[in-house]
Amino acid sequence: MAPRMAKGEDFERLAKVAELYYLEDLNQRKIAELLGVSPQKVYRMLKRAREIGIVEIRIRRSGEVDAELSQSLTEHFDLQNAVVVRTYSGTPEGVVKAVAQAAASFLRDNLVPYTSVGVAYGRTLHSVLEYLPRLDLHGIRVVQMMGGYGGRRWKTVAIELVKEFASRLGGEPVYLFAPAFAKSPETRDAFLSEKEVQEVLRMAEEVDVALVGIGGMRRETSLLIETGNFEEQEIEELVRRGAVGAICGTFFNIDGEVITCDLDRKRIAADVKRIRERGSRVIGIAGGMEKKEAILGALRGKWLTDLVTDAQVGRWLLSTAKGK
Repeated sequence: MAPRMAKGEDFERLAKVAELYYLEDLNQRKIAELLGVSPQKVYRMLKRAREIGIVEIRIRRSGEVDAELSQSLTEHFDLQNAVVVRTYSGTPEGVVKAVAQAAASFLRDNLVPYTSVGVAYGRTLHSVLEYLPRLDLHGIRVVQMMGGYGGRRWKTVAIELVKEFASRLGGEPVYLFAPAFAKSPETRDAFLSEKEVQEVLRMAEEVDVALVGIGGMRRETSLLIETGNFEEQEIEELVRRGAVGAICGTFFNIDGEVITCDLDRKRIAADVKRIRERGSRVIGIAGGMEKKEAILGALRGKWLTDLVTDAQVGRWLLSTAKGK
């Protein structure tokens, strides 16, 4: 079927813009210069070319999206979107790869120019970069939502993640030069007294979209724990009190209720609950049965507007939610 054109639309001009962008690999700014139009106009033309069928995009994933299960989770947990991907590998690495690939496709379809995007570091979020193409979105700001993790290597990795996301999206990175957890409440207060840290945290809590991982309560399911931010007894106490997971350094139980603890007085991070309450999108990217309770808690507590996960977790979530 031929694409439907609105009256006055120039098919050849739209096709030319699409060729320059997709086949000749020119960015939107360069195309705008060649055509004598604004970058925003080029963005709208590319979007229109997809809408009317001039451009058709096929995405190869390591697993296919289970549309029926995705829709069921979306409806049951009142999400904007759930993306549930089938995985053909039972290994944790295979699940992370499939979820990351699906998340990259989802972000490509949902991120738009002139928005601010918050990023909270996690293994799966880091893997998303392997599959996220350069989108060349204009006016994008990528904000670090949480300080660096314990250890010299991990402190720099969080910054590198923000830098690379900004590069892929064609935006500006904003770094939070502070630890995720200070050594003491007094040290945290000293960091928070700095205007630069205050400003970054303000921007982090005012983002339009937040990309977050969901950590579990074991070393292999939580980068926060693995990188030595906590003492073993601190984790044991949180688990005893019912903690099943954490988002951006805030712990919660199976119903998504925040579990307050002494660590809160050391944490330097955006408040994801506050971001959610402002009406911004919070996209959770996590998979693997070892994280199922953490993901369920995040959904029950309304921490997320969107979720990207794997089919095994998706089926468990739906079955548990229905009491089966």
